[in-house]
Amino acid sequence: MHLNAYLLLGERVVIVDTLIAGQADRILSALAEAGRTPDEVSLILLTHGHGDHAGSAAALRERTGAPVALGAGDEEKCRTGVDVEMRGRGFLGRQMVKAIRARQQGARPRLVCEPDLVLDGPTPLAPYGADGLALPTPGHTRGSLSVFFKDADGERNVIVGDLVIEGGGKPKLGIFVADEDAMRESVREILRTEPKLVYASHAKEAFTLEEMRGAFERG
Repeated sequence: MHLNAYLLLGERVVIVDTLIAGQADRILSALAEAGRTPDEVSLILLTHGHGDHAGSAAALRERTGAPVALGAGDEEKCRTGVDVEMRGRGFLGRQMVKAIRARQQGARPRLVCEPDLVLDGPTPLAPYGADGLALPTPGHTRGSLSVFFKDADGERNVIVGDLVIEGGGKPKLGIFVADEDAMRESVREILRTEPKLVYASHAKEAFTLEEMRGAFERG
């Protein structure tokens, strides 16, 4: 499974998503390669509370001193690593959810990460030294966020977490969903902003606006 984390580099650094547990060293190595240091990290921002995004958040908080933030509605997922609202889309999604539920049944409760900040609306990242905006885009989870930022050419781009994933090299809706209608509306909201590139957590390359429109505006 391909999985991405991101560094928003400005006056300070915002880490977007943290991968699974045990990946703090990899993220801090990427930070060093960018010429930045752990004490420059001002915020650890999670697109949602699932363990493959929040798994290394606590370790990164300990090593950077930065608070962990996520969207309202995902606090319990982040704390426990369990999502009782998640449903699967299609046969594969349903089978994967069934397998996840079976693995979790009877497992000892564990704290993944206690969030420091809960975002319940559009949140500018300027106070954290980065030129960006965290916007609620529910559907994959209740508290899912997308993170808008500008590239070196001033073009708007967006990180969408698991709102969309890669399927056959093309964007498609994520196979895990809390609210299908909300998920589709969030995709429409992303398209209305006309980003140059859309970065999905489970995709090797960013999707262009044209690819997004081709996948979601047919018919």
